[in-house]
Amino acid sequence: MKKVLFILALVGLFFVAPVSQGHAAEVLFDFEDGLQGWEIPDWAYEKPDHGQKDLGLSDKFAKTGKQSMELTLEFPGDRWMGGIIEIMQYYDWTDYSAIAVDVYLPEDAPHGLKAKLILTVGDTWKWAEMSKSFTLVPGEWVTLSGDLTPGSIDWRRIQVDDSFRQDVRKIDIRIASNGKPAYSGPVYIDNVRVIE
Repeated sequence: MKKVLFILALVGLFFVAPVSQGHAAEVLFDFEDGLQGWEIPDWAYEKPDHGQKDLGLSDKFAKTGKQSMELTLEFPGDRWMGGIIEIMQYYDWTDYSAIAVDVYLPEDAPHGLKAKLILTVGDTWKWAEMSKSFTLVPGEWVTLSGDLTPGSIDWRRIQVDDSFRQDVRKIDIRIASNGKPAYSGPVYIDNVRVIE
């Protein structure tokens, strides 16, 4: 009986320990003190297939704290449209395994909008778009996350290695409508973070 209890205790430690340790996250942007350098890039205003109208702060919805970033979109619904925001800063994420951000679509918004992260890396300013999109759910926070570990397949047409992780130059977040649905309104972004 003692052996059985000992084995059960060991099995319990095996399954509980990783969960209790968790993975530490470093919050890069929580938008409690302003936009912190985030902006709509100038080139996006010149693109007929981009419909971002305004970027500001809001206290209507927040995943953490009291406010989030609010991006106003204008998608007519008859063709592909994207809305993009970015921040340009140098990052060394060698010690991190993932990047994540929370996105909220108001509950009266239509179904079908998608979002993804895009990184710009290295001396050549390589555009590294996620290989998958995340479907936004009206009335819910959705977490976009990308694996940063060497060999990750979360990024298109680029090899993720230590040189990728130690020279990140821009973070972009893009919301898109692939022809449907039409949407005119806000989306909320909060808690941009990297995870050990």
